[in-house]
Amino acid sequence: MTQSNPELIEELRAQLRTIGARKEENARRLSTMVSGSATSPDGAVTVLTAADGAIAEVRLAEHAMRYDAATLSRAITATIQAAAASARPAAPPPPPQPALAPRPVRRRAQHTPEDYDDGEVAIFDHGR
Repeated sequence: MTQSNPELIEELRAQLRTIGARKEENARRLSTMVSGSATSPDGAVTVLTAADGAIAEVRLAEHAMRYDAATLSRAITATIQAAAASARPAAPPPPPQPALAPRPVRRRAQHTPEDYDDGEVAIFDHGR
């Protein structure tokens, strides 16, 4: 059974909508996965990495194709390393401080008999 042109056109439009929706969903997922990124100084290479440093995407600009293989390879490698380094988690935050700082222990002053030597004799009864 053959389809008419309007039916084919509508089917193609539906497929394009599906492809567009999938592309948007993939872009959204990628944006939540990407944790690090780096671009070479000349903009020829861009690398996106996941939080664990794994490569999520490598993008090459048009002018990257003008480089010889060795130069492009070095640019890609350096950009991957920079992107992976930027994806590494920062040092863990310092432990939280207690809500209330401990109060210093107050010690009683140690007195010597000379501190009380005012010429009077005191007798202490400790209830014994």
